[in-house]
Amino acid sequence: MNKEDFPLLQNRDITYLDSACMSLKPEQVLEAVDRYYREFSACPGRSGHSLSRQTTEMIDESRRKVADFIDAEESEVAFTSGTTEALNLTANALDQGKVVVSDKEHNSNLVPWQDREITALDTENGLDIAKLEKAVDDDAVVSLHHRSNIDGSELPLEEVSEVVHDNGGVLVVDAAQSVSHTSVSVEDTGADILAFSGHKALGPTGTGVLYVSEEMQDKFRKVKTGGGAVNDTSFRTSDFRSFPHCVEAGLPNAAGIIGLGAAVDYLENIGMDRIQEHEKRLSELMRKKAAGVEGLQVLGDRGEGVFSFAFENIGSHQVAEILDTKNIAVRSGRHCVHSWFNSKELQPSFRASLHLYNDREDIEEFFSAVEEISVLN
Repeated sequence: MNKEDFPLLQNRDITYLDSACMSLKPEQVLEAVDRYYREFSACPGRSGHSLSRQTTEMIDESRRKVADFIDAEESEVAFTSGTTEALNLTANALDQGKVVVSDKEHNSNLVPWQDREITALDTENGLDIAKLEKAVDDDAVVSLHHRSNIDGSELPLEEVSEVVHDNGGVLVVDAAQSVSHTSVSVEDTGADILAFSGHKALGPTGTGVLYVSEEMQDKFRKVKTGGGAVNDTSFRTSDFRSFPHCVEAGLPNAAGIIGLGAAVDYLENIGMDRIQEHEKRLSELMRKKAAGVEGLQVLGDRGEGVFSFAFENIGSHQVAEILDTKNIAVRSGRHCVHSWFNSKELQPSFRASLHLYNDREDIEEFFSAVEEISVLN
C-alpha cells in the first residue's frame, strides 16, 4: 500500500519489517520538515516577527490535527519527545500510591511506576479482569498498553475503563503500538491520559503526544518547568501556565511537530479502516506461513501486525544478522519488555512487524529466508 511514497524503500533494496520499533517516513512528512527549515525556521510563540508567527501557526495546526485524530480537544493535547517522556511526566504528576499494569508492559510504562506498589495482571488467557477489580480503588492508577509490542494483541480498554472508573481509579493508556494501525479514540478507550510516539506513526523522531483529560490537567501544572511553561516569574515565585503549555517548557521540536501533523494527514488520507484491514490480511498470511516452518516458535498471543519468533537452537540475534545479509530488517532481543521474557524464562526473540507499506512480497521474502535458516535448528 503506497510503497512508492516512502523514499527509503525506493532508494534501497530492503524488506523492512521493524515498524514496531520505528516506522518509515513518507515523502509528505519529509517535505513538511524540510519546508520548515528552508522557509520559516524560527522560535514559535516568542518573537514578534512573521517567521515566528508562521511557526506558531503551523504548530497550532498540528495540534488541531492530532486532537481530531484521537477525538480530543486541542486543549487536551501536549507535544512531547515521545511516549517515554509522556509516561514519565504522567508518573511524576500523579500521586496515587498503587499502580496496576499488565505483564507485557514496555519498560517505558513500567520503570516510571516502580516506586509504587505494583500489581501486574496476567494476559495469557486474556486480561485478568477479576484481579483488576480487586486491585483498583481511588488510590490506584491503571496504566496499560493498547497493543502489545510482542505480539500485537489488544487489551479490552472499554471494559477496563468501566472497571477503573467505577472504582475511582485513573486510566493511563500507552497507544504507541496502535495509533497508526487502527482507529484510536480517547472517548472509546475511556482513557484519562493517553500517550504515543510520532516515530512509530510515520512521523519524525523526537516527537510524541500526551493527551490529558480536562479533569486531570491541574496535576501536570508543575511537572516540567522553564521558559514557555510560565506566564511570569519573580526570583522566588512563578505563575504557571495551564495545560498543555505547562508541560511544553523549552523550545519545542517545531520541525518534528509540523512533520507529525503531516503524518496525521497522510494516515487520514489513506483511512485508518483501510490500513487496519490491509494489516489484518498480511497478519493472516504471516500466521499461515509461520505454521509451515518446522521448529519455529511464535511467542505471545494472536494479534495483528507484530510477531515475535524463536528457534530452540539458533539464537535470535544470529537469525537477525543472517536476515540482514539478505536485506531483511527485523529486530532481535527482548523488545524493552524484559519483565515478560524474564518472568517466563524466555530467551530473546526476533520480531517482524508490519505497517501500511508492507505487502505479500515482503512476507514471502521473509519466510523464504526463515525457511533457509530453519535447517540450522
